[in-house]
Amino acid sequence: MQNINSSVSPYRWVVLGVFMLNIAMSQILWMTFAPIARDAAAIYTGGNIDLIDLLAILAMLAWIPFCLPAAWCIDNLGLKKGAGIGVVLVGLSGFLRIFAPDYGWLLVCMIGCAIAQPFVLNAFTKLASNWFPQNEEALASGLLTMSMFVGFAVAMFATDLTLAHFREMGSVKQGIDTILWMYGIPSLIGMILYFVLMKDKPALPPNAIAAEKKVTMTVGLKALFRNRDFLYLLGLFLIGVGAFNAILIKIDYIFKDRPLDIDSALATGIVGGLMVIGGLCGAVILSALSDKYHKRKIFLVMAAGMAVPLCLLLQYLSSIVLLGLFGFLLGFFLIPAMPVGLTYAVEKTHPVPEATSNGILMLSGQIFGLPIVFFFNMTAVAILFGVAFILALLLHDIKAPTVQA
Repeated sequence: MQNINSSVSPYRWVVLGVFMLNIAMSQILWMTFAPIARDAAAIYTGGNIDLIDLLAILAMLAWIPFCLPAAWCIDNLGLKKGAGIGVVLVGLSGFLRIFAPDYGWLLVCMIGCAIAQPFVLNAFTKLASNWFPQNEEALASGLLTMSMFVGFAVAMFATDLTLAHFREMGSVKQGIDTILWMYGIPSLIGMILYFVLMKDKPALPPNAIAAEKKVTMTVGLKALFRNRDFLYLLGLFLIGVGAFNAILIKIDYIFKDRPLDIDSALATGIVGGLMVIGGLCGAVILSALSDKYHKRKIFLVMAAGMAVPLCLLLQYLSSIVLLGLFGFLLGFFLIPAMPVGLTYAVEKTHPVPEATSNGILMLSGQIFGLPIVFFFNMTAVAILFGVAFILALLLHDIKAPTVQA
């Protein structure tokens, strides 16, 4: 085995920053029309909101055919080229949306954005493993996860605020055009920065796993589905990612027709915003703690265990103060489970290629998220998290890291 570089490259933070920008843009493009669906439908589809909703659902559907090809590209072409396919799709699709004259053009661009998702998001653990020492891997994945939710928050709040200004002026079409320019230029800049600044890996590997020779995807897939801990983790992601995505998408449904001490639409914005903010904090704090103490299981157990009562409290409470607090806590404990779980998978399954395990876990959550959205019930979600809690308890934690030479 190669000697492990004891002086980790400081350039890793440049690589991480560039990739975080492109991840954030991929999420912004995905969710652009979700908060302004009625206005976008009036402009592009003659009032058919279902066609606008389809633009967001495309990203979830794209995981089914493109997850494994994306993982193969990242593992075999390398981080820069493999994930670069997604970055190009994000940059060009986001920019070309600016000039969309009708729904057909817009749909083609959004299909490009949707296909980009697995190429970008499957690279989390590859980047963390290629560039970061073992005691920073979960933190790196946590920061990448944080950039997802920064993008989500920008799309939800900046989009609505921008269009609200133009609504008052009576120019919705100009407002949507402004939004497309506002997101299209940064997506193109992110693509350019990626190819100027991105590097596949440092001269010397920063950790033992990065130095290993990986098996092929076919061998890796067989190994994954024979690995007891990975199968339990797969169940956790299937429930956790799927349920959390469904909660964010259907958050207005949670407060609909319930007696609250403020307007239900306002409650939706406050609780949803605090949930995302809580997730941003947790993705950094809990991921860093996971690295510091080199423990993964306890954070996965804590995420699923806390989600059960918090989901029930969000379902039945009427105080906006308590709803905001518990929404923040749900995001704080649940979102960090993604980077911690992805890092745990790499450590438990190496020499399986990182993008392969990353891709299978993300795919499971995207697929299971669809039926949860269509048959959404917060009490049922709490029960699912109870199942996830049991699965987390059955995991074997990782061993203490070996001392790097």
